[in-house]
Amino acid sequence: MTRHEQALEAYQRASDIFDRAKRPEDLAPVSETLEEGRYAMAYAKAVLEGKPPPERRAPCFFDPRHGPSTEDVEWAPPGGAMRPVPACAADALRIKEGFQPHGRQVAVDGRPTDYWNAPRHYGPWAGGYFNGFGGGGLMSTLLMGSALGAGLGLGEAAVGGLFGDGDGDGDGDGDGDGGDGDGDGDGDGGDGDGGWGGDGGDGGGFGDFGGDF
Repeated sequence: MTRHEQALEAYQRASDIFDRAKRPEDLAPVSETLEEGRYAMAYAKAVLEGKPPPERRAPCFFDPRHGPSTEDVEWAPPGGAMRPVPACAADALRIKEGFQPHGRQVAVDGRPTDYWNAPRHYGPWAGGYFNGFGGGGLMSTLLMGSALGAGLGLGEAAVGGLFGDGDGDGDGDGDGDGGDGDGDGDGDGGDGDGGWGGDGGDGGGFGDFGGDF
């Protein structure tokens, strides 16, 4: 199987897993499989362009859709401490030049929010991208002090109840974020019952995690 075929097979497998998903925990293998496919695609592209294949590294933390990271850079979230994070070449350059990286955002209560600072029910989906690269250990370092980190037990006291207590009575809004202009869209709505962290009513499913998750 060529790398291109491997990528296509991984994308199809991720789509099939997503279609069968019933709980937030079911999304971890979706994003883990997408990471596999994106690396295979980056590998195939490099070979076609006569370039050395990329190293198998964790995906870009700021937006896993950017593909494999090229290096670790020192970065601090607003109000947070500096930490090394894996970044793609473009985001690494932006940070070194003093600009903000092009981070992925999702809709929280109708507002665009950095995915790493989203409610706890995004945890399995976000963590899946990094499962093959230290898993929880890597995510602990990256998400400490963030809202998503709080949902994973990483510094919850620092953010308190900013995004609700996950008891099913929140206000999941079901809104997409309108995409990021790269053709694959970013709709990331809630499930209509206060978010996946709760056990309230049936809700409306997973919302739309975008054409490329």
